[in-house]
Amino acid sequence: MPLLKSAQRRLNTQREIINHFSQLIPSFNDLFDERSWYIFFICLTLFCFLVAFILSRFITLVDVDHDYKNRNRKTGRYPGVKRTRLL
Repeated sequence: MPLLKSAQRRLNTQREIINHFSQLIPSFNDLFDERSWYIFFICLTLFCFLVAFILSRFITLVDVDHDYKNRNRKTGRYPGVKRTRLL
């Protein structure tokens, strides 16, 4: 069943927009070769571990049921997270 003229025009416009932006954005192979991909991935992994380590020093997760007397009382927006001072 052929598309209506307005639907066909809309489809052609969408294809033109997609083609235009796909030419502007570089492909994966344009950005990375094999060696630079491995270097990027290792740096990204080390950065994530570093951020997680730094955040673990300032944010401590606390068990929700540690206070059996007041466990139904909500004390803040995130009752299971205890924040420590940065400085």
